[in-house]
Amino acid sequence: MLNKFIDIVTQEPRHKTAAIPGTITSVPGYPTKLKVYINNASPYWQASYYDQGTTYRHSCKTMDKKEAYKRAIQFYEMLILKKYQHAYHLKDHEFAVTLEKPHNLTEHLQVQQIIQEWLKRKAPLWTPRHKIEVERRLKNNVIPLIGKRNIQKITTADVLAIIKKVEERGAFDLAKRVLNDCSQIWRFAMASGFCKRNITDGLTVVLLPHSVTPQKAVSLEKLPKLMRDIEQYSKPNEEKVRLALKLLAMTFVRKSELLYAKWTEFDLNAKLWKIPAERMKMRVEHTVPLSKEALSVLHELKEKFPSDEYLFHNGDPSKPIRDNALIEALYWMGYKNQMTAHGFRAIASTVLNEREFRADVIERQLAHIDGNQVRRAYNRAEYMEERMEMMEWWSDYLHQISK
Repeated sequence: MLNKFIDIVTQEPRHKTAAIPGTITSVPGYPTKLKVYINNASPYWQASYYDQGTTYRHSCKTMDKKEAYKRAIQFYEMLILKKYQHAYHLKDHEFAVTLEKPHNLTEHLQVQQIIQEWLKRKAPLWTPRHKIEVERRLKNNVIPLIGKRNIQKITTADVLAIIKKVEERGAFDLAKRVLNDCSQIWRFAMASGFCKRNITDGLTVVLLPHSVTPQKAVSLEKLPKLMRDIEQYSKPNEEKVRLALKLLAMTFVRKSELLYAKWTEFDLNAKLWKIPAERMKMRVEHTVPLSKEALSVLHELKEKFPSDEYLFHNGDPSKPIRDNALIEALYWMGYKNQMTAHGFRAIASTVLNEREFRADVIERQLAHIDGNQVRRAYNRAEYMEERMEMMEWWSDYLHQISK
């Protein structure tokens, strides 16, 4: 029978929206006619209130019973406010007109509200930097266009319009990221019962194709000049940036891993820098052996710019220097369209492979995760001795060519 269930006690057909016996509970401290219950149509608790022949129902949108009580009380109070602000009841009670206007019952369905709920769920799994980037993308590209609209009213065409608007600026990679954000938000909304389908499905096929431009890196022939230019970098008030570029070249970590580094991650006696998993791209802790040259840079940095927090701070130890500091310095030295901060990784990989260091050791030091899960599981040694030897050789190599 359509939409019918058999009651396990009476063996009689029961509609799927009917309350499941044994789950019906009156809300403590409120009229017994205000109840919460569970049915077979939804995983969430439902609220109901019976008044003068009419039953009012509301989905509490939660599977926690205590939270369901709170939301049932809010539902009840809205009903009472709405009822007693009716003109019939107000004629003898002038004070009632000053009561606050009832909240919009569908406010929780606004796209911007659902985005906030999604961010609360996802943000703890992200790095602070990634959280800021996602929030900025949504604030600039999604919320202004559909933020205040009911998510159930949004169509595929609405999302497509957002993507096309981003593409019109030539920001093709950003368009792909915005679409991915929207897809995750709608999947979350479906799972939470806010909407019935993911309207972003299939939209990837309409993204405009674009080629990925490799990160710029100077040729090996120009590397000695680059290292000399970094050593002699003398832009006013940029000594910190010079040291950052030197350390980046020696360790070939990602730019964000360097700029957001804190002194608590370093063990100078053990000559190790341990970058926590939450700051790594692949969410796996990464260890960087520190060469003598790298330690020398760190000691100089600590002496000239004391801090208990960020290595490279903006004057306030609790705030890192701006993200564009390194690329701006390279531009200032004349390397625009020739070299990027990420380019040191490509250069190191090329040189170390040419010098026949083992590929596994190089890849591990680059923090490239081996796709073979079994191999990863048994690779506990992490080639640490070989990596320490390799990093010492690499720093010596950079020092020699910069003379």
